[in-house]
Amino acid sequence: MSSLRSGALPWLAGLAAALVVVGCSSQGSAVPSGESQLGDPERGSRLISDYGCGSCHVVPGVRDADGQVGPPLTEFGRRSYVAGMLPNNAENLQRWIRDPQDVVPGNAMPDLGVSTIDARDIAAYLLSLE
Repeated sequence: MSSLRSGALPWLAGLAAALVVVGCSSQGSAVPSGESQLGDPERGSRLISDYGCGSCHVVPGVRDADGQVGPPLTEFGRRSYVAGMLPNNAENLQRWIRDPQDVVPGNAMPDLGVSTIDARDIAAYLLSLE
């Protein structure tokens, strides 16, 4: 019986460690801070205004970004998904910003012709919203 217990201890310790890892990566946890450092968040907030994103979305920290057409982008960095289907990370968010119709054909978000560099900075700002 004691050999069963000693054999079970490492297994239980491994299970406990796995549960901690799963718990730390659960839905709603913040995007790793390195993700938001891939672009210039300050420039991104200005671009959100320049591209008129606030005419459809509420975007914290962006003047006049109080639109009610699209979902509010509050705490975007804590979201698990972009467009309800892509894991929320810098690469996927940039893809969505650059070409939303390619990601989800027929959705309401227009293709605004956002450049790769602008998408990177917009994504950095949105991912910083926690």
